[in-house]
Amino acid sequence: MNLVKLSKKDWIIWFSVITLFIGLHLFGLRSPYHQDEYKWVLYSHPEIITPGTVPHPPLTEFIYTRLGPIVGDYNFRTIPFIFGFLNIFLLFYLVKYLYDKKTAYIAITIFTLSFYSLLASLMVDVDGAVMPFFFLILLIGYLKWKNSNFTFDYKNYKWMCLILIGAIGGFFIKISSVLPILAVFFDFIIFKKAFTDKKRVFKYTGYGLLGLVLLFVLLLLSKFIFPFFNFEYALKYWEHFIVWDRGWFQTIIQCIKAALFSSPFLILVPLFLTKEDFVKNRIFVFFLSFAFIFYIILFDFSIGALDRYLQLLVIPLTILSSVVISKILDTNDRRSKEFLLIGTIVSLILIMVQSLPHYVPPLHPKTEWVSRIISLKWNFLYPFSGGSGPVGFYVSFLFMALVWIIFICVVIFVIWKPQNKKRFILFLIPLGIVYNGMFIEEYLFGFYNGSAPRLIASSMEYIKNNPDIKMVTTYNDNAGFELQWIGKYRKRLYIDPKFDLNDKVANLNKYKEHYFVLDIPRIDPISPYQKYFDSCKIVYEKIDRSISAKVYDCRRAPDLKV
Repeated sequence: MNLVKLSKKDWIIWFSVITLFIGLHLFGLRSPYHQDEYKWVLYSHPEIITPGTVPHPPLTEFIYTRLGPIVGDYNFRTIPFIFGFLNIFLLFYLVKYLYDKKTAYIAITIFTLSFYSLLASLMVDVDGAVMPFFFLILLIGYLKWKNSNFTFDYKNYKWMCLILIGAIGGFFIKISSVLPILAVFFDFIIFKKAFTDKKRVFKYTGYGLLGLVLLFVLLLLSKFIFPFFNFEYALKYWEHFIVWDRGWFQTIIQCIKAALFSSPFLILVPLFLTKEDFVKNRIFVFFLSFAFIFYIILFDFSIGALDRYLQLLVIPLTILSSVVISKILDTNDRRSKEFLLIGTIVSLILIMVQSLPHYVPPLHPKTEWVSRIISLKWNFLYPFSGGSGPVGFYVSFLFMALVWIIFICVVIFVIWKPQNKKRFILFLIPLGIVYNGMFIEEYLFGFYNGSAPRLIASSMEYIKNNPDIKMVTTYNDNAGFELQWIGKYRKRLYIDPKFDLNDKVANLNKYKEHYFVLDIPRIDPISPYQKYFDSCKIVYEKIDRSISAKVYDCRRAPDLKV
């Protein structure tokens, strides 16, 4: 990008996008770490966790253990934020090269306004920001070299270097980075017409296998550069995901969660791609297909944070959506503004849905959720949380359902009457902005349904300054990092039915101390856990709309029996 050639309009657009991106992220940079997130902070302290225990290739541990001490223990979200910020420029360059400047501006705007993108750039891990960074570098190098028909000359060396940086760098972050490499390889062999005869098929299959072998050899040799890397430990970690008894129900739940995070805009708008653009963007279609096979079919990620792993999909979905929107905005249809206005009005009405009275069901049993959905009692709050974040927040299920239904109905209608495609996509744009905006608002501020970070901050201040509180067990590991850093962390309490209830009850009876309960997601009021807490004394309580924080003194609680 040549800064000298930027017009006044370009400067205004760039200033607006960057200001919006930084402004939104600033509100989440000091959000409390949730569960697995604070492990990265501990990894940066060799006196706490021995180096080489990160179950991923070495570059992941290297980034967090080297940058972590620089930014400080409470600022680890700065690391994915930096990569997310760099991704704006890489994304712009890539889309501008593929299409034009207007489409590139639309892409970085969608990227900035997408909740899943914001979440990815704030989550302390590598799936949402670091891996896409190398993915974009790989794509830029590959597409530039492809434009020269893959000739080996001096001018193309820089693009070949980018390919190596993107491929090796990504593979050294996580093994799943093989997905973008496979997508690039398939695009390459199709470009080379490898399927025209058997000899070509064997030839390029050999090239592909050789490339994978070289990547694994480099990973083994990386021990000389990253002496802390334990290849056997990383390999052992993958055994968790190779199982015959698949957790299909949990996989479906996590996929639905990822879809809700992505928004119907990113999921459904790409369906409006023309055949020409579909072919031109086949590399992204390959990637999405391989991601489905890898994450859903081949391996069982139900025990992991599948919704976090799928953050990598934001980049291709953003690019495909920007192509559709760019062509729609070229229209000179006089009625286009009317459909945009109607979409805006409908969006404002949908915002008001959040103000309706909503029921807050407990996370378990799941039958209550199913019952309410089937009986169309959708005015309840859906909790979003997870093993690697985010810190819990609520969004109206009625709001989400209505937006998704409208999007799906429009897609069906456009398939039936494609001549109305441009107008109805314009109608959907405000809905997409409002949907993502509502998620961003609740995640960062919780104006409608309450803010877990605000409650955690005030609760930890009370616990820290109360000498009567020695050790604390925390429900769902909420504020686990803060409790550890003030020296009062006993352990975490999970209440998922998959855990043995007898063991949980035994632990409750063993550790009759103080318990911190941030009730998102809610605990079933008739469960043994709530029965136990009801027998304790509440020494601190604060409520923020639909979320409450309580500190229980359970030192004199009677033994709980199942």
